[in-house]
Amino acid sequence: MQIWLGVDLGTSALKATAINQDGNVLARASAGYDTHRPNSDWVEQDPLDWLSALNKVLTELDIDLTKVAGVGIVGQTPTLVVTDSLGSPLRPAMTWQDTRSQNEADLFAAEIPDVSKDFGLSLPWAPSGILPKVRWLKEHEPKVLEKGSRLLQAKDFLLFHLTGEFASDNWSSKGLINAQTLKPTQAWNSLALPNDLIPTIGKPWEVAGKTSIENRFLPPGIPVAIGWSDALAGMLALEVFSKPTAFVISGSSDIAGVSCTKLSEGKHNLSTVPESCAPLPVIFGPTQSSGSAISWAAELFNSTPEELLSKSLESSDAHSEIFLPFLAGERAPIWRSDVRALFAGLSHQSKFSDIAHAVIFGVGFTARHIIDQAKSLSKELPSTVHLGGASHQSKLWLDIRSRILRSEVISFSESDSSSIGAAILAASAASGVAPEVLAPNFSGEKLYFTATIEDQNVADVEYKKYLDWVERSIH
Repeated sequence: MQIWLGVDLGTSALKATAINQDGNVLARASAGYDTHRPNSDWVEQDPLDWLSALNKVLTELDIDLTKVAGVGIVGQTPTLVVTDSLGSPLRPAMTWQDTRSQNEADLFAAEIPDVSKDFGLSLPWAPSGILPKVRWLKEHEPKVLEKGSRLLQAKDFLLFHLTGEFASDNWSSKGLINAQTLKPTQAWNSLALPNDLIPTIGKPWEVAGKTSIENRFLPPGIPVAIGWSDALAGMLALEVFSKPTAFVISGSSDIAGVSCTKLSEGKHNLSTVPESCAPLPVIFGPTQSSGSAISWAAELFNSTPEELLSKSLESSDAHSEIFLPFLAGERAPIWRSDVRALFAGLSHQSKFSDIAHAVIFGVGFTARHIIDQAKSLSKELPSTVHLGGASHQSKLWLDIRSRILRSEVISFSESDSSSIGAAILAASAASGVAPEVLAPNFSGEKLYFTATIEDQNVADVEYKKYLDWVERSIH
């Protein structure tokens, strides 16, 4: 029996899923690690904690590791890890939530307003990106960028410690290199740093190397895929690359968008994944707070996320209460780290159920805002929305998403879509079969749901109020 091992190095935990050749899940395990916030803008993790988590997960995974035929690793991006030539971290990892490089992002935006030609894809300048972080390091910690260092993503760090290879994919390393030509970008060259800092670039489903004799995690000789971002791996597991599809992947934040056969040209505030980086082009964007905003509200009101969901649907009438979940700023499509969350439309008549409704629907509206913009830029208008993430195992969430998105929604039974996507990459790298062809074999059961037209119309009224408050907030 062949086993494909998918590893997802997420924002709060490392998860691993073992799948057999028939696409059946054999075992799962996870291990968390700490996030450190030295001040309000700095959000860091210790890469050595990731290695400890990997060791713990592989120890707890109830499989015969000698039967593993391929490994895929995906992870949080853009999270910058700087190592020496032996793969030892030179400083804490700067996670995607780190916003200390806002000034550097602003400088890049003034120097190169439109990165589409330079990067080979569309990407708004933001402090979460790789290059603003590197520019900050050059100014404040230049010694870590000396010749011999490597600029890696989180999953690339694990890849090195399994194979001894410094490798990454063209999507995760966007900005350092042009995603289509694979040559260093103008923006990178402007920093006057050695090109040796950039790892070898390949496709996510290509073999980066085999587990080395020196690695302390897995038996030697197992093919390991180069890997991808957790977001794109999640899209793969949701069959987003099999045909044009709208999607929402929910976790601490939401990833939402549309895959298509051809990208539209023109300036916009979403990210694009070109054909050079994926089987189908994608127009998408990440929010800053989704599940994290719901968890915050649940704790604030001495409640639980499940109770907020249940209370949010107590009334079928349009609500005046609106919530913008910008607790730590917002990414797509606003890209403002300085905006903050707010409640609007509260009155003496507002009850806990009204607050719960505002929170849950406010989170849902952020994803619709992205999908609406993505649809306007694509040639296709998918009639269904594929949903991934643990929250979408809840029928209440399916009802809410269907109301908000005015669409039939399809929930995939495998809640951890990113680690499933990583396992698909493992199988693709080892077998040579295209990942989008393999994806339906790994997707598991699906649940379909469509809200009533009346409920969709009510949600539309609230969505317009939400957009009005977004405009007020950013202006």
